[in-house]
Amino acid sequence: MSSKLRPETTTATTRALPDDTALFLIRDAVAKRRILIHGRLDDAYGNHCAIGCFWTDNPKLVLRSSLIDEVAAVNDSVPPGPGSAQKRWKKVNAWLRWKLRVLTAKESSRGK
Repeated sequence: MSSKLRPETTTATTRALPDDTALFLIRDAVAKRRILIHGRLDDAYGNHCAIGCFWTDNPKLVLRSSLIDEVAAVNDSVPPGPGSAQKRWKKVNAWLRWKLRVLTAKESSRGK
């Protein structure tokens, strides 16, 4: 199944990364940049959306389409406009940190 929000992605025949592992890698890839584009993986200037950042850094890894759509929805929640690429980066970065805090809290409560 391909992504609804990033139709340029392709369906893979190999197994996708677990979502928690993928989120850590997406966070690391986004943190290396200072802007994120809207509505597509990459642009003609070498800029990327959050998922595009991930695949630029990890070209052989596979993500589930539902995770691609979730991250793309947050990425695209800041509409295009003046200064929006930096605002988008801040929003996605904050959301990824929150999402990972929630996941790690769930994991630590399971271990108790």
